[in-house]
Amino acid sequence: MDEVSSLTVRLLGGPPARSDAGEIALGPAQRQAVFAALALHAGQFVSRKELIDAVWGERPPDSATGIVYTYISALRRALEPVGGPLVASRAGYRLDLPKQQVDVHVFEAELERARAHRLAGAHQRELESLRSALGQWRGSALDGIPGPFAETQRARLDELRMSALERQAEVALYLGGYRELVDELTVLVERHPLREGLHRMLVTALFRAGRQAEALAAFDRARETIIEQSGLEPGPELLTLRQRVLDDDPSLHHRDQPERHRPTTPPGRPSIFVGREFELARLRRHLSALLNEGRGGTVWLDGEAGSGKSTLLAQALASVRSRTRWVTADELTSAVPLNLIADSLGGEALDDLGKTVTELCEAGPRVLVFEDLHWADEESLLAWQRLHRFTARLPLLLIGSARPLPRRRLLDVLRSELDGEIVSLPPFDAPAVAALAEETLARGPGRDFLEFAAEYTAGNVGYLCELFAEFADGREATTAPHSRIASIVEAHLATLSLACKRTLNSAALLGSSFTVAGLADVTGREPTALSEAVEEALAARVLESEGERLRFRVPLVASVFAANTPPAIRAVLHQEIAATMADSGAPADRVAEQLLQAGDELTAPWIPRWVLDNVRALPAGPAVELLHLLSRQRNLTEEQHQDLAGELAALLLLPATDAVPSLPAQPWCTPLHALARVRDRTAPRTS
Repeated sequence: MDEVSSLTVRLLGGPPARSDAGEIALGPAQRQAVFAALALHAGQFVSRKELIDAVWGERPPDSATGIVYTYISALRRALEPVGGPLVASRAGYRLDLPKQQVDVHVFEAELERARAHRLAGAHQRELESLRSALGQWRGSALDGIPGPFAETQRARLDELRMSALERQAEVALYLGGYRELVDELTVLVERHPLREGLHRMLVTALFRAGRQAEALAAFDRARETIIEQSGLEPGPELLTLRQRVLDDDPSLHHRDQPERHRPTTPPGRPSIFVGREFELARLRRHLSALLNEGRGGTVWLDGEAGSGKSTLLAQALASVRSRTRWVTADELTSAVPLNLIADSLGGEALDDLGKTVTELCEAGPRVLVFEDLHWADEESLLAWQRLHRFTARLPLLLIGSARPLPRRRLLDVLRSELDGEIVSLPPFDAPAVAALAEETLARGPGRDFLEFAAEYTAGNVGYLCELFAEFADGREATTAPHSRIASIVEAHLATLSLACKRTLNSAALLGSSFTVAGLADVTGREPTALSEAVEEALAARVLESEGERLRFRVPLVASVFAANTPPAIRAVLHQEIAATMADSGAPADRVAEQLLQAGDELTAPWIPRWVLDNVRALPAGPAVELLHLLSRQRNLTEEQHQDLAGELAALLLLPATDAVPSLPAQPWCTPLHALARVRDRTAPRTS
């Protein structure tokens, strides 16, 4: 693509189009909405239907096709002085412009560079990329541009900006820029009072700047605001930060040069420990061999974020804390070569690892724990491999733990070539979920809640604990994730690429399962173009396959991705997905699943007719819920109201059979008796 050197597109504030001569007048707001849709798909053809949907959504005027044609003609005239980059074909329209001349694409490309630097441990370069990304913003995203497409993109871009701001502050704080950060973070917490990460960094920055009293005051304001606006206590990280400030915790101070051998105190026995009997027994067998026979060994502990690796190790090793050295890698300290080895064994290990570990074991059996090896620097991983070889002749139990993400080639090689024992932590099963609830909750949650919790979290221990904490605070069981648990999920998936996250946002709207073809319909992208993002999600175990269909492995994660789309836009998208499914002949229950997710906003004019034609092909429960939701819409004719009410009455008052079980009584169904047309559900419906 030849570069159109004099045209730049600004959708993150400022005039949308500029040339060397200044601002290019694009005309009315809806014409700008067409231009924005083309610019966000720069280099790709956008169909007329997609442009109509972008501007008007499900309720376009009858003349929408002609209006779009007029807008395109006007935009082509406006852009002629900069080389005429607007191209038309049978496939639609294309803005023939390099992505580096569209600020949104530059912003996203810089975020991807920052992510790559993050995984490589190059944090100064990560900070530079984050600053470059945020430097693209000159105001609000798609400011003043109307339409459902612009609204969805605005919400998505605003969330990306906030995530980038938080990460920029986190990296700058780690690199020592805490004094400069205080003013910036003060403004950010005022604008975004429910983002606990910003509050934590402000408290930390004030503390490191020697302003302890102000740090405590900032914590008090944060806690008061979060409780007032969300009804929940802040998360444990923020709550424990106050005590660390009061205690003048040395680890909270900034270190210009990371210490080579800071003390590492193994955690004590956890106050609550349930389940994991099989995995605990395997660890204790190794510990018994070490203590009773002086026989070393290696254990590799596999588990996703929140699976309880640390808790299991703390329980297993509680009796040998004095013989244990325990270090944890993290994504910031991974930039320092051999950091983990020095932290565990002292600086002398960097000169002669064999001599250091041999002298350590001469005083008796030892346990070395290296947690979160997915963040370890490569030099530390290679040294860990050497330590593994020492376990064959020394009374040394070497334990490493890692998540499946981020994927590291060297880590995969180490694991595949390991001749020690690999212990994988599966999700909690139903008895373990019940046992955890019994230990953590003061009141019995009931079987329905436990079943919901187990299914919603897919047995992830960390998510279960957070869900139980919400239950203890009086929160009802719901599939809409609260901010605290959503932030935990997002932190666990932070290393996914931007393209993968965008794909998952769309996938989360498709229901309990979906196909790549269905995902292509929603995203407007070819199935081949989605393959890389889908493969990344499968490798990360965010998605799993069921034959030709895909689904989110953890329903909570799907809810978090779905929540990234504003509710009003979700309702529109669910109805559009349902229409696509209905047109393609999808089963009625899958179409109904999409309509039910639209909630009270069932406004598309095709829906009443479809429901009346298909209601008897649906299970009784979803049919009643869908009829009830639809009967409350204000855009129905009197005849539609009568037909829907009659079908609803027939379902509610139908005698129970083996095929159709009785439905629970509803307080609002009494008036329907007058409308009931009780009939055999299997009889054909007359028009």
